[in-house]
Amino acid sequence: MALRSRFPEYVEAVTSPIGRGIARTGLTPNWITTFGIILTFVAAWSVANDHPLAGGWILVAGGLMDTFDGAVARASGRSTPFGGFYDSVSDRISDGVILAGVAWWVADQPRLFLLAVTALVGAEVTSYVRAKAESIDLVCSVGILERAERAVLLMFALVFHRWLLEPVLWILAVGSAVTVIQRIHHVWCQIDRDLPEEIVALTLHDRAWSRAFKAAARRFYGERNFDGALDEHTSDDRDDVSPELSEPSPLPPADTDASTHPNVGRRP
Repeated sequence: MALRSRFPEYVEAVTSPIGRGIARTGLTPNWITTFGIILTFVAAWSVANDHPLAGGWILVAGGLMDTFDGAVARASGRSTPFGGFYDSVSDRISDGVILAGVAWWVADQPRLFLLAVTALVGAEVTSYVRAKAESIDLVCSVGILERAERAVLLMFALVFHRWLLEPVLWILAVGSAVTVIQRIHHVWCQIDRDLPEEIVALTLHDRAWSRAFKAAARRFYGERNFDGALDEHTSDDRDDVSPELSEPSPLPPADTDASTHPNVGRRP
């Protein structure tokens, strides 16, 4: 999960006062976003020209611009649909530009070059999957490696490139691929569909293995789909019960006058 969604109160406590201070200068959120893009281009140019330390610190400055543009928008009351759109587009541009700079820098090292390209593709596809899901009214803000984590890791990788470059590129490449799979699965879980009856039937047993299987199946197929199929299966079972079997047969009325019974008062 992204840092803001995971620790919203802490992020807000830090960014809000700074956002209010920047808003007093008259800078608009869109201008701050533009400064962030420019700084990212400068950072990518520095990295591509074999100055990773300078590029790393410039990327930190660009990341701060990206962090505070939203805080300025909220503080100044200038949050607009275009501002959100522009901020999202600038994030995609920044991801591609800085990772392209890294790939150019390590082009003579095949393994690092392949990792950088994989991380670049993974970052772009991760964002595309979320945008496509939201275009069909689905939620898709999941994954182990979202943009905030990618940006922080890349900053550390450039500043401490002698020790962290290759490990971070591995994390970015593998983590982005895993995040894409997580998001595709998350979208798949939200789409209405029928579950195999065999899967549902296996979860109806009250045994330890079946309870574990039921929990795994709910995560895999999605709670809404799984619980809906289970409820439908249970409802069908109730409807299939015969009325004669479901209702007890009426008992004969009890005698109210014991003297009228033919055996009353007789001895064996």
